Amino acid sequence: MTSAEFRAHVRNKLKHSGNRVLLRVLLSANSDDIVEFTGPELLRQADEITSRFADDHSGVVLLLLPHSVELFLLHLGLVLRGKVPAILAWPTKRVDAGKYQRNLFHQLRSLPAAQLITVPGIADNLAPLLPFPVSKCVVTAGSAREDVFGPRVSLESVPRVAPGRKAPLPIDSLFLQFSGGTTGAQKCVVINARILTEQLTRLGKALSFTKEDGVVSWLPLYHDMGLIACFWLPLWQQAASLQFAASDWLLKPDLLLECLERHRATFSWLPNFAFSYMAMQRSRMRGVRSLSHVRSLINCSEPVRLDSISRFVNAFAEWGISAASVQASYAMAENVFAVTQTPVGSDWKIHPRSSFASSAVERAQATFTVNGDYVSSGSPLEGMQVRIRDQANRPCPEGTPGNIELSTRSLFRGYWGEDGYVASSFTEDGWYATGDYGFLSSGELFVVGRMKDIIIVGGQNVFPEDVEGVVNSLPGVYPGRAVAFGLTDEQLGTETIAVVAELKGEYSRRAAEELERRILQSVLAAIGIAPRHVRVHPERWIVKSTAGKISRIETKAKFMQESSRCAGIQDTEYEVAAK
Repeated sequence: MTSAEFRAHVRNKLKHSGNRVLLRVLLSANSDDIVEFTGPELLRQADEITSRFADDHSGVVLLLLPHSVELFLLHLGLVLRGKVPAILAWPTKRVDAGKYQRNLFHQLRSLPAAQLITVPGIADNLAPLLPFPVSKCVVTAGSAREDVFGPRVSLESVPRVAPGRKAPLPIDSLFLQFSGGTTGAQKCVVINARILTEQLTRLGKALSFTKEDGVVSWLPLYHDMGLIACFWLPLWQQAASLQFAASDWLLKPDLLLECLERHRATFSWLPNFAFSYMAMQRSRMRGVRSLSHVRSLINCSEPVRLDSISRFVNAFAEWGISAASVQASYAMAENVFAVTQTPVGSDWKIHPRSSFASSAVERAQATFTVNGDYVSSGSPLEGMQVRIRDQANRPCPEGTPGNIELSTRSLFRGYWGEDGYVASSFTEDGWYATGDYGFLSSGELFVVGRMKDIIIVGGQNVFPEDVEGVVNSLPGVYPGRAVAFGLTDEQLGTETIAVVAELKGEYSRRAAEELERRILQSVLAAIGIAPRHVRVHPERWIVKSTAGKISRIETKAKFMQESSRCAGIQDTEYEVAAK
């Protein structure tokens, strides 16, 4: 399918969808504050708003807007008009201001942009700095979300972008999306009709997704999980989706469950931490809900943690949630979205860590964990292939971990840069090396973590995700806000473990020190190695990517910078106490 055929096909779907509501946009945490669109109305309003902004210039149209009706209409309208929209991350109150500014400048400088559409206040600030037009868009109920700029995120330090020649986008481009950005600036992925339709078709088939289904999502559109799974998939199938802001979900976590029940929606995609967060917030939720109609809450974007999904199921069992209600997927922007998927309604496939190593030596060196089981992310979608390679590029036997590599029909051609496609992440035989670490068992993929994040302590591999799982289970730690990484110890000639966590609620040094002791003791008991450095900080200290994921590399840099100002990193005094 060409891009022109795709646009005509989507227009036809919307035009002939009748009075079915296809899009609901919640404007606040009040579930009654909602705007609804049937297919024909969505098409009409998308065309109308786009006609006010789109010009005759070719190139990328950057959208820097908060969660709003206008964001959804502009993205869809620009695609249907033959423009190439790129949704830039809107900062939250938890974003690291410095990281956000660096990423924003990187995108403004490197993308072949023809126009920026943003809210009036930001337009006034950025217009003098950019070599392309900046248009003002007043968004519905958007003023409350603009306060993240100013005191939190200043645009004063964004340097002027000089005009320059950039490689033009391929003529079949539909829109741009971005990688997670946990290891640096977000990388650009070009989405065309061929790979998008391949993804939507294969994912829809794997889920048996029909127009009778429905999706509820708080995931932002600048994240592939929000854009592809929660917006384009239901739209493609003529099913309804309900969209609300991530900030509203954080303040009111039962809003997701309320909307699932109220609108009889059957699907939602969530990162692993969301399952832990909602389970921890269960005691604050009042009333009883009926959620037995929900077909699948899909754990995606992070390695699946058995403890997280088990606690979620136990917390909401009386509302109709069962183990079969929670499934898993391995997905990434580079593949448009999903690579694997567990069958809807199936039992969890568990792989014990005890079988992870095959030899006695390997078993002796294996990492110990509180939860020694890995959870499957499912089998590859139809037409997609996954293989596991070791460091010498040799195939790994079943159950043996290595680098995860992909070959699929919805795979990107390389990251888009100023000079065109950059395909440095591909192997000589054309497979994409993801940088993720995992293994295959009985045809299913088990994701362990990132290759580059593995900490090697005295020859023993430690996965930071395991350490973080232990820390996140402790009372007093802000849910999902713990980071582990390796630091080189020149005297010992090996790496050591460092842990940074955020204290939930009001910060005091006394409470932080007590939590640091418990973290060290718990990690030592679970992993078998004591972290050499443990630091507990107030909320919002840890650096997160613009996609909302914790940035381990930038949190480590921040830790090192602050430690150097304190006359160097010193061994924690709690190591002796823990032993």
